[in-house]
Amino acid sequence: MPDGKSTGQRGAPRPTRRSFTEEQVVDTALDLLDDGGPNALSIRAVAARLGVNPNAVYTYVASRADLEGAVIERVLAAVPLGPLSDPGVEWTAAVIQFALGLRDQLLAHPAVATLMMSGPMNGPAARDVGEAMFGCLARGGLPAQTRAHGVYAVIVQVLGAVALEVAETDGKPPLPPESERIAQRRAALDDVDATRWPRTAAHLDEIAAWNSVDQFVWGLRVLLTGMTAA
Repeated sequence: MPDGKSTGQRGAPRPTRRSFTEEQVVDTALDLLDDGGPNALSIRAVAARLGVNPNAVYTYVASRADLEGAVIERVLAAVPLGPLSDPGVEWTAAVIQFALGLRDQLLAHPAVATLMMSGPMNGPAARDVGEAMFGCLARGGLPAQTRAHGVYAVIVQVLGAVALEVAETDGKPPLPPESERIAQRRAALDDVDATRWPRTAAHLDEIAAWNSVDQFVWGLRVLLTGMTAA
């Protein structure tokens, strides 16, 4: 499964000092994050790449935190929410489709996942995600308290899985193909002492595939099944 496509606009025409938009500010911030990770993002860095004075950027964002929030909103807005409200899609399948879409976007922009784990997600797109998730879990017949815990549990599952996948790379998109990453993990397990760790040694192929889309879906299915029994 592809890791997703960038929502930025690399190679877009360089704006003039008097002609740039909020969309270009967010595009540029996303490109900086993709190129250099969270530490590369600042108002000054965005202004330098746009070729404008930093004060001009403050026309659209009040602070770095505001800029981070705008980037998070951009990525979340790119995740399809339709299946969550589609009565023709079984509710657990809808949650998995949504989660896979979010995973794709975060693997395409790994630094954004870090931002999500270091600050609140409280913009309109984030709230649209929560509202759609609540509706989907209600459609699945889950009681209100379970829905309240369940929405958070799904987001944590996605962010945690993405963090572990990104941790084994340099964090710069595009990430290596999943098959390549699994092969590297499997090779690193060749020195496991089967005498000392026999149960581990019996599952080396499965362990190598822990950070994979199949494991991701498996974990979500188990989580969602558990919600119905909560």
